[in-house]
Amino acid sequence: MFEDKFVNFSFVDGSLPLKGISILIDPEEYEGVRIAAANLASDLSKVTGQESKLRETNKGYQEHGVILIGSIQKSELLRELTSRDKDFFQKIEGKWETFETQIVESPWPCAKRILVIAGSDKRAAIFGSYTLSEQIGVSPWHWWADVAIQPRQEIHALPVKTIHGEPSVQYRGIFINDEAPSLTAWVQEKFGPVYNSEFYKTVFELILRMKGNFLWPAMWSGFPWPGNSFFTDDPLNQTLADTYGVVMSTSHHEPMQRAMVEWRTANKGPWMWDENKERLREHFVEGVTRAKPFESVITLGMRGEGDKRMQSANPQATLRDVLTAQREIIQNVYGKGDGVPQVLSLYKEVLQQYEAGLDIPDDVTLLFADDNFGNNRRYPTSEEKTRRGGFGLYYHMEYVGHPRGYKWLHCSSTGKIHQQLTAAHRHGVQKIWVFNVGDIKPMELPASFAMALAWDINSIQPHTIPDFFDRYALREFGNDSTGIADLLFEHDRLMSLRRHEHIEANTLSVVNYREAESVVARWKALEEKATLLFEKVDSSNKAAFFQLVLHPIKASRINTELRVCQAQNQLYARQRRNTANVVAQRVLDLFDADFDLQEQYHNNPWMGKKWNHIMDQPHYGYVEETWHDPTRDMITGLSYVQKRQNSTAIAGPMGIAVEGHEGIRPGLTNEESDRTHPSRGNLVPGLTLPTMSPYSATSCYFEVYCRGNRRVEWTATSDCTWLKLSKSSGTVDPEDKEDQRALVTVDWDAVPKAFDSTVRIDISSTEGAYEQVHLPVDNRHVSGEFHGFVESEGVVSINASALVSSAAPLLLYRLLPHLGRTGSGAIEFCPDAGPEVPFISIPFHTFTGGNVKVQLQFTLVLENQPESPKRYEIVLDDSESTSALLLESANKGDLPNGWAVAVKDGVWKRDHEFAGLKPGAHLLKYRAMCSDLALEKILLNFGGVKDSYLGPPASRRV
Repeated sequence: MFEDKFVNFSFVDGSLPLKGISILIDPEEYEGVRIAAANLASDLSKVTGQESKLRETNKGYQEHGVILIGSIQKSELLRELTSRDKDFFQKIEGKWETFETQIVESPWPCAKRILVIAGSDKRAAIFGSYTLSEQIGVSPWHWWADVAIQPRQEIHALPVKTIHGEPSVQYRGIFINDEAPSLTAWVQEKFGPVYNSEFYKTVFELILRMKGNFLWPAMWSGFPWPGNSFFTDDPLNQTLADTYGVVMSTSHHEPMQRAMVEWRTANKGPWMWDENKERLREHFVEGVTRAKPFESVITLGMRGEGDKRMQSANPQATLRDVLTAQREIIQNVYGKGDGVPQVLSLYKEVLQQYEAGLDIPDDVTLLFADDNFGNNRRYPTSEEKTRRGGFGLYYHMEYVGHPRGYKWLHCSSTGKIHQQLTAAHRHGVQKIWVFNVGDIKPMELPASFAMALAWDINSIQPHTIPDFFDRYALREFGNDSTGIADLLFEHDRLMSLRRHEHIEANTLSVVNYREAESVVARWKALEEKATLLFEKVDSSNKAAFFQLVLHPIKASRINTELRVCQAQNQLYARQRRNTANVVAQRVLDLFDADFDLQEQYHNNPWMGKKWNHIMDQPHYGYVEETWHDPTRDMITGLSYVQKRQNSTAIAGPMGIAVEGHEGIRPGLTNEESDRTHPSRGNLVPGLTLPTMSPYSATSCYFEVYCRGNRRVEWTATSDCTWLKLSKSSGTVDPEDKEDQRALVTVDWDAVPKAFDSTVRIDISSTEGAYEQVHLPVDNRHVSGEFHGFVESEGVVSINASALVSSAAPLLLYRLLPHLGRTGSGAIEFCPDAGPEVPFISIPFHTFTGGNVKVQLQFTLVLENQPESPKRYEIVLDDSESTSALLLESANKGDLPNGWAVAVKDGVWKRDHEFAGLKPGAHLLKYRAMCSDLALEKILLNFGGVKDSYLGPPASRRV
């Protein structure tokens, strides 16, 4: 995607026309290179409309040019060119997966000129072929995403000599995991009862087209029994992987090139080393012996049955014994202990055992892992970096497990992926990157993003992430790409708020900060744009547009809106609104719309039933007590009011609700003592709006609703002429689908100076109902000399991104503009800025004074640098500096305290309390004391912060 361009769609001086051009390959070339060259010939033919032939000789024909593809090791034709130009391969010879492209004059009569694609090795030549395919407009995902191949009248190779590679990571690939029910049901319908070689051909080609070279195959033991085994389901699987050029390995808990299914069906006793050592040794010998003819990376180690903790009185001693035995087996089969690349995954408790001193041979790659949610758990120390085997990363884009899985749609934001992968690479994790992509199909975009970084870590920078979406849209949609990148990017940013399966009815606040309605409004606006654009794209692009753009946006909107409507239904029912029933029906309609969309994916006019079952994953019905996936979608907790029944007389048919409060004892009364017309005493807070000030939100609202079977005609008035209502009268009917909202604004030019009091809005009905809404108004101002953030309603809320232009020391901090929940990014200390960490000065003004709780919100990160703990420092005014360790855990290698909650929220929240602040200007200072610590938000709470997921919106800055 980010390769140097060597193709053009119009003629330039010296270019070579590619329409109808033949592809020349040496008859002794690797079969994998031949397969890629044949695919390139097919791609060229489809794009140009004229056949490109695959030839194995440079004799017997004459053409204007040919494309010569080959590896240095196998191609006599390339060596013949080298004999004429001694410098031909000098810059690529001996390098890993590096290819060269250039146009040369032909020494043969078959062609006048040659586009040479020369690979330093087998896969380099393959990557060269597929890079040309991509540059003429054929997406790596063209089959998987039904991407249309755009016809071109002219395609020309440019007269440039370009070196492509070496890749930033040696082994780069995917893990097909958690593949039931969706992918498995689809494979069974389209390819047969098992994951056979016809299926894996599509996977091998996909990996290679993305310039990957590594695969952990499907291995789940779910339905149908006994599960999936790459090595035995089809005897051609491993042979074809090697032929294609894909390096096979096995997942983090499947040692010695054997699938767990093979043991489960062997009837050789328990998967317990201490009790069944000899039979397990035989099992391991068979796996390694079977793998010897093929290019492999052998997984070492052993976990318990079903990817659980090992059952042993001394797990570390047992694992040490396992590793010793496995090395002996490799010594016997390969002739030496390091005779084949090997990897040990430091996953979950294995990391703890490593931290406790587990000795691992120096040539074995240590595969660190994330926490299953995209947060890297460990980077190597300076001492560890001397290891010959290097380091790898096992990274999740989907997961099943504690505290709750996510596997339905892709929900890993590119900003987060970029931050974690580039940090891993910077810290020396460069040997193996394997991405858990689940069912493959929903992960097209994040997998493309991650594999682009694995090939060239510098191809995407924090500020150029939008460029990735531009290139991705152009690659997948060609001339129809206008506007698509913006849709995908906004979808990416919205997903960063929270993973789909982790959103519940109580996640987003339907009371405070208009949080829930704002998020839903963003989803709806995005879906509307996507729907309009879908109508405009060419029919050839509708299948891909539906799969890659419209479906994930629409499914995400339905998911979020359904959860918000569940919360609104509960709130409205407590308030006894008639519209509680309307919203309950909306929940049911959305529940049906979700399944309608699933059925549309499985059978539609654009791709028929090609992807039947691929969206079968249930995604509603998780429970807090366990992480286990639901077997069928289910929602709970709908409430209804009796619409034919009137409220008791003391409440009456007219209901009033205010922004920021659901009411005191909503829907309940004490007939003896409540005097609710107008509200007074302890009931007043339930009808008090958020404080309005020159520094607050520009409006607030109250709503009038029906709570009985009678129509209500209402009028709202105020004695304050500078108080403006968007709606001052109306009629609410028992059958209304929506309640009536009145926005309250203030004409600040007309408010008396220093006004600081509560005004009232009188609301009455023609039937005699009467209520008062209370509005605190604060017209105090900061002095003209003050520059900084200003308190409103007891809160100063600061997005950290707002700090990057406010002080010179921030030259040593950098903005990660597309990371985190705020929408404006996060800041971190520049990795190469040096040892001196400056403070960031944050001026703020408070009218309230008193005690303040300072909350810092950091993008979720783990203690992944043993030599540099995650630490920061804050100072408020002249107080003593507070140096704090971000994370605490019981033992080295454990996940930190509070992780199970924070990992779903996506942030760490750290509170510091300071007493006795006087009203006026103050200075907060913050500094990071390590790299990779990204600050998203600062909250100064003087008692005004209300419950919500994202917290108060950003305060005004003067």
